[in-house]
Amino acid sequence: MRAPLLLPLLLLLSPLAVAAPFPVTATPAQVVLGQDKAVLVQVKVPRGTPALRAAASTGSLVPLPATARGVYSYRWVPPDIRYPLLAVLAFWVEPPGSPPEVTTLHIPLLGRTTLDVDTNVGAGAEVVVQVADMRFGPVRTNRKGRAQVQVEVPPGVREASVLATAKGQQTHRTTRLDVPPERPLLAFISPDVLPVEGSGWLMVLGEQPVPDSELKLDVRGGSAREQAPGMFRVKPDSGSNVVVVDVHRKDGAGAARVTAPVSAPIVAYVPPPEPPPEVAPPPEVKPEPSVDWAKYVSWSHLSFHLLAGGFLAGGDNRGPLASVGLAYRLPPLANRLFWLEAEAGVRQLVSHPLVEQLGPLDSRVVALPLLLSARGLIFERGPLSVHGRAGAGVMFFEQRVTSSFFAEPRIQRGQSFMGFVAAQAAWSFGAASALFELRGSYAAAQASEIDAQLGGLSASLGVRYSL
Repeated sequence: MRAPLLLPLLLLLSPLAVAAPFPVTATPAQVVLGQDKAVLVQVKVPRGTPALRAAASTGSLVPLPATARGVYSYRWVPPDIRYPLLAVLAFWVEPPGSPPEVTTLHIPLLGRTTLDVDTNVGAGAEVVVQVADMRFGPVRTNRKGRAQVQVEVPPGVREASVLATAKGQQTHRTTRLDVPPERPLLAFISPDVLPVEGSGWLMVLGEQPVPDSELKLDVRGGSAREQAPGMFRVKPDSGSNVVVVDVHRKDGAGAARVTAPVSAPIVAYVPPPEPPPEVAPPPEVKPEPSVDWAKYVSWSHLSFHLLAGGFLAGGDNRGPLASVGLAYRLPPLANRLFWLEAEAGVRQLVSHPLVEQLGPLDSRVVALPLLLSARGLIFERGPLSVHGRAGAGVMFFEQRVTSSFFAEPRIQRGQSFMGFVAAQAAWSFGAASALFELRGSYAAAQASEIDAQLGGLSASLGVRYSL
């Protein structure tokens, strides 16, 4: 008679069986893979709540500087995949002596694909594809009765309905979608450092808290016992300094690993000090939230770009240009992204001045600018983004003048300052982006026999690739 009474009691005690303790919002609420770059997540907690902890089943979850009291902000970047999946984000606090209070957030990741449809009803039929509660089309079939329909597939959907209409008649069939059977699985241990003589909590989350009957647990350095669906009591073994738990779904659709060190509290006797004189307490100074800069040092923050176009500075000061650059993404500031860039380029100016008593001359100026700049995100919607750039550097130039009156070409070299501001539009195709840039720059090339302007207004097309 004890088991039927014990299970409801455990469900009442479990923080996963009650309403989420903290309001959480996500913008956007779902992600189209290859299109949406990041999600802004905000969690509101009451005053006096212990420090908030966070984890994600997939992708990267980065804390942002606080903008209001009691509001935690995060930037979640989806994983580099193209198949649909449900991402599980967990936020929790650790009350002393109690299970963690957990709030979960589910973000659907929609996969975009092109579905090849063979209707067998002839040319000119209208084809509509329904995936879950979304409809795509209509698209007309070709002469062979085939059509290609671009669809977005949410997680958990394995089939699509195809409706073809031709000459007032409709045909309906179901087609299988080639989607991996992966399901989300998130595991964490609370507290993150287990007491050597005590115990902690292992939480396993998916679409819902995952019971032990659906899992295979491999616990090294300790033991785990289920207390409620998705909640396990973890106790370190005697002499163990770390507990490692590998969690697998029995159907092979998901896995997770979590590690927690084991540490004993250091207790030392310190004689009580003499009572200090009574002084007024200093005003409370609340420390600014710190940012873990190590999370931003990654090869994935690097990108390369290549630009080619032409410049116009008035008169004969015009010609082609090309440049190649390397950029590094800095931490977000007030929900905006910034990059530091280094750029090397080449510019050419060709003119044919007419000099009295010497006749026409052929003048060719080649410049090599080396620039440092900063780029900031101004606007982003879907695959389109607009950036602002500003920078400066040094420009090395060489002028070569030839004429029938000179036995040898006359050459002079020099260097000058170059500065610029630019607006850059980008259209993303995943890791690669197509670029269009308008730039205004100042770069005077002046020497004893040259007074040219290699700046002015320029327009360039190019490509950027992000690691």
